[in-house]
Parts: sequence; C-alpha cells; structure tokens
Amino acid sequence: MSDFDALETYNGDSEHDMWVDFDYNENTGELSDLFDETDLDPNIDTLNDWD
Repeated sequence: MSDFDALETYNGDSEHDMWVDFDYNENTGELSDLFDETDLDPNIDTLNDWD
C-alpha cells in the first residue's frame, strides 16, 4: 500500500485514482451514482434471462 499513501489527490495513474475514489467513498459513506438502485434494477430483473 506504500504506493498509494497519498490518497487525497489524483495523480493520473488510473489504479491510484481508483484507490482515491474508493478511499473517499469509504471515509464519507457516500456511494457514486453508479450504484443507484434505479440503474441496477433493470439488470437484476433480467439476470435469469441470460444464457
């Protein structure tokens, strides 16, 4: 984890930037809009239809 100690700012490295987002979400309890239930419901409803 030593590579990701500076989790307060983005540095342009995509892996580090994802850790920055994860750390922010963990510490604030906020989830990004990617996890809104309204976005997930249509996908969950059709899970049984996939082959």
